[in-house]
Amino acid sequence: MNLGDSNLKSVNTSRPQLVHSDSKQSITASDDYYSLASEASSSDEPRTDRRYETPPMHTRSADASRDALQSEATIPPLRPIKHKDPADSSLDAVQAEATIPPLRPIKNRYPVDGEPAIAINRDNTVRRKPVSRASSEGTIIRRPIDEISPPTPGVDDTPYIQFAIDQLTRDEEVVGPRHRGAGSEASYPVDRIIPDQGLGYVGSRQQRQPPGPTGRRPDSPLTNDVLLPAEPTTQIFRYPKLNFAPRPLRFLSLCALLICCLLMIAGLLFCAIWPTSHDGLWQYDGVGTSRYFVFEYLPTLLAIVIIIWLFVIQCAIHRIFPYLVLSSGRSTHNSGILHDLTLFPTNHLIPNLSFFKYQEPLLGLCSVIFWLSLFTVPLQSCLFQTRYYAQEGLEIWRWTAVQPIAWTLFALYLLLMIALLLLLFQFAFRQTGLKWDPVCLADILTLVHRSNFLSDFDGSETGRTALTGQSSKALRLGYWMTWRRAADTFYGIGEENAPVRRYSSEEGKTNPLTEPSGFDLEGQRPIKSSSFDGLQRDIYNPVMRYRWLPWFLRDGFVVLWIVIAFVLMIAFIVVSFVDKAVQKGFSPDLPAPTTSEGFSPADFLYSFIPSLVGMILFLLWQPIDMYFRALQPFANLADTRGTSAELSLLLDYMACLPIEVTLRAMVAGHYKVAWTSFISLISITLPILGGGVFTAQFVVSLQDVRIAASMPGYYALVVFVIIYALSFLTIWPTRKRHLPHNISTLGQLISFIYQSRLLADVAFREPRSKIDLVTKLLAVPVSENRYAFGVYIGLDGKEHLGIDRLAASGSKKLLVTTGTVR
Repeated sequence: MNLGDSNLKSVNTSRPQLVHSDSKQSITASDDYYSLASEASSSDEPRTDRRYETPPMHTRSADASRDALQSEATIPPLRPIKHKDPADSSLDAVQAEATIPPLRPIKNRYPVDGEPAIAINRDNTVRRKPVSRASSEGTIIRRPIDEISPPTPGVDDTPYIQFAIDQLTRDEEVVGPRHRGAGSEASYPVDRIIPDQGLGYVGSRQQRQPPGPTGRRPDSPLTNDVLLPAEPTTQIFRYPKLNFAPRPLRFLSLCALLICCLLMIAGLLFCAIWPTSHDGLWQYDGVGTSRYFVFEYLPTLLAIVIIIWLFVIQCAIHRIFPYLVLSSGRSTHNSGILHDLTLFPTNHLIPNLSFFKYQEPLLGLCSVIFWLSLFTVPLQSCLFQTRYYAQEGLEIWRWTAVQPIAWTLFALYLLLMIALLLLLFQFAFRQTGLKWDPVCLADILTLVHRSNFLSDFDGSETGRTALTGQSSKALRLGYWMTWRRAADTFYGIGEENAPVRRYSSEEGKTNPLTEPSGFDLEGQRPIKSSSFDGLQRDIYNPVMRYRWLPWFLRDGFVVLWIVIAFVLMIAFIVVSFVDKAVQKGFSPDLPAPTTSEGFSPADFLYSFIPSLVGMILFLLWQPIDMYFRALQPFANLADTRGTSAELSLLLDYMACLPIEVTLRAMVAGHYKVAWTSFISLISITLPILGGGVFTAQFVVSLQDVRIAASMPGYYALVVFVIIYALSFLTIWPTRKRHLPHNISTLGQLISFIYQSRLLADVAFREPRSKIDLVTKLLAVPVSENRYAFGVYIGLDGKEHLGIDRLAASGSKKLLVTTGTVR
């Protein structure tokens, strides 16, 4: 068919032609693809197929690449056959052409002004030899062997073939890998050890590893981009050393506490040694005097100050311990790091032994010693007793120290000093893996904004997925780089040698580049699963949404605490003031005389037991205070109008000192947190007053020893007991403090943000410091930047329950549930 000088004006798109030409962009095309003849062509004349010139390459979007993959699926499969004799009749060739299935129209991707984006190359034509009927059915038309130029001797075609394969499969880098078999990744290694022959192709692939932060190469070659540990050696301002320690664990703070313990030990030594060579310490002048305060209340008050300081240190240790283990460099193939280690102390009545489980014996030993130091408070309350001395012919009562108790306290404070020294060396010369103190939700978002293990948390926001049942992971906290982008160093928690988690922006949405769970990439449709449907039902179920509270704050237990508190309070008041039993005194029923070592069984019993009971009441309130602090950000996020970042993502009550959290909560309007923290502080008066209010006294009128109380101290004790009991009425949690599951561990907090679009927010993208993070979050006006806890569309395009930015009015980006089923 001779076109002559005619111009091509249009193309019949109903009968597309598949042509072959010498591509200007790729050498992937071969001579195996030729244009199909038009229906008007004669079967008698020789066939001439024209090649078309490939238009200039344009950047293809993900949608275009996906359409290209789908269009390839419309070409029918071709089956290989044997070559036939090229001398077959022309009639067979015509019949063979008729058996070639017609191609479906393919949409023109580069139209310009309505004209087809294909130009005819008039100079380059190929004569195709007919093929016999037997070889035509479902075949590829091939040129005879004698028409193919022989290969050049001594030249390896491997680089060219490899380049052609990569060009054919380059679309997969845009739409993600297709479903492969179990061993497909290992069969296509990244490192190709082949000669380059001067092409520069292989060299360019090897140059994808620019010099940068040093890191380990993966043990086996992988096709996907993976996370590798990095150790930046330059740009200290951008990549600071990961040795941050919270203020209570720093050198000066621990040294100050060591000095306090040293002074306490010095005082105990003086009180234990001096009375042995002298007649007591000081003359007794009665009950309720200044000397009485010094010997009965002051030692316990000093001991409780050290205990509160230890509580602050323990909170800091719990807060950073998961990160400490993740950055330790040891084998951490255990998901319990995220799901078992609590971020704050939940029980002070028993020692925390979890440190031994995660190979931290020094911290475990310190935890046991800190727990033993709780007994210093009731012991200090019975350290001093009165003793009868005959001095220069005069018989007088003098204050003296109880020798067994003094030396027991000396041993306990000596152990405490050893524990503090261990902490001092532990954090002074050890890398913690932290840039700053992770005290709020914004800090956790910063640590996991590029993590590659978050897919393990699918369905965990409602507790359907058992968090502790995750497969073992090689998790690590520190600097990271990717296999393909070694110069891109970032900080966070990740899984070593595992594929990275990437996202692409498409139509205003953020979608994962890797194949999402529950999505058929080739079929372009979601895969129905009962677990996914169950998650959708759970996130709108009010029972699931509001099912969790700490066991001691549930309705039944709160009622129980109120009843117990009121019953005990009434009994205490009745026993104390009916018939003036406390004022007149009561029989000790134990020997009251003081021994040569200063020990009196009656005085010891009625000082140690009341102080121990008060200490238990003090410790029982601490978990209530800690949980109300931890739940306050979620209570603010439960507001249907949303809340600001300052009152939610940046709220750090967990790291505040006792008096500090009370003042800050009052200013912010969080009165329940302010009250619980205030009761946590003033409840220390119970062991102080309880241990010093009772003493054994000789009543002259009765000529007997009676246990009498110091009435000023006893009245104060009654007032604080009443306040403590009435405070249980205020701990009844409102609905906004209910959550789907616990929030005491790092993994439980991540389950509320693992698909949140806040992970892609620029504010959490590599902040250089905590000040930088706070500045980015507070720079946006509050009216345009509000956050809430509810149902949101996650990064995977599905609905999840957790924390996200509250959308503008009329948008369905986030729904704050109010207890109605969908």
